[in-house]
Amino acid sequence: MHEMIRPELPLRQRTIEFSHEERVQLDTIIDLLIPSDDNFPAPSSLPLIDVLLRHLLPSAENETALMLNQQRLRTVLRDLNIAAGGCFCKANLERQQILLKQLERKDPAFFQMLWTLANHSYYTHLATQRRATLS
Repeated sequence: MHEMIRPELPLRQRTIEFSHEERVQLDTIIDLLIPSDDNFPAPSSLPLIDVLLRHLLPSAENETALMLNQQRLRTVLRDLNIAAGGCFCKANLERQQILLKQLERKDPAFFQMLWTLANHSYYTHLATQRRATLS
């Protein structure tokens, strides 16, 4: 029995690649979710997208990937573009906010996970950056 052939497991995906347009759209959405002010920079001014996307990688420890995964996020981005008449990023600020509120009403669990992940990525990055400058 010890000589049984075990099927090879697929290599675990290590990165998630989003197109430039998808990354810009994510930056725009995160800026809407976490507005900048005099004390905090715009999220899009920080390298948050890669941090956020790493949370979408499937693993035993990562429960986020069950609710918010690469395919689901891409589908939402596509749907937001369609609802915006072709490009979410080219819609005016009011239209973008309306579309995000519609997403929140339509899929509150997804929206909450995205909001939580964006906030976690943003404030963790700021805290890490601050610690590095204090050291």
